[in-house]
Amino acid sequence: MNDWRGVLNAVCAVDGASWFGEPEPDAEDLVGFLLDRQVRSGRNAGLFEPTNADFEDRRLVTGERLKTKLATTQIASQEAARTLHVLGGGSPTVAAAVRLAAARLGGTCYGGPQHCTVGECAASFIGYLRFLQAVGGCAAAPEVAWRLRTLTGLRDGAGRWKRSPFYYTLLVLTEVGPAGRDELEYALPALARSVGAAEQPFAARRARIALRAAGP
Repeated sequence: MNDWRGVLNAVCAVDGASWFGEPEPDAEDLVGFLLDRQVRSGRNAGLFEPTNADFEDRRLVTGERLKTKLATTQIASQEAARTLHVLGGGSPTVAAAVRLAAARLGGTCYGGPQHCTVGECAASFIGYLRFLQAVGGCAAAPEVAWRLRTLTGLRDGAGRWKRSPFYYTLLVLTEVGPAGRDELEYALPALARSVGAAEQPFAARRARIALRAAGP
């Protein structure tokens, strides 16, 4: 049995295997762990409760650190629900958990029509885009499109986006497909200037993301 330190640690293990060729985690174990972390009632119903380790580390799969507990909870919940959908979406229990999460996340300021990208809502906005792309599929295309237009408005003129974790944003854009190509093209100059200062496994992960972002 895997000893997951936190929600982000668990979902990063899935990304590590699917994206970066790292060892595959035990899917059944991981699904059970994530289901146990979901809040089922009250004002936070649908969210996933991070562990102390999540709040201490606050690290995305790309190695970038989140600055607040709020963003950590939101992105951990987005990634947990997305991972459950990918690993076990055919299970009625898992599908119900994903629906509960979708209802809660869709009611946030970054998930609703406000398009909020203030402060660390910018990072949550990107994570929610990833969630929509994975869970909504083709039906989410219109919402994904306007979120990409909002991201265009966050450009800083130097190949990055204001308040948005750079490599995590690149990862999400590569998953969006052709619709994300304009933003990837915009980021190429900043990507060329980036240096591999991160520790492993994040340096190798960023290099893989950079290759995919720069590809055709």
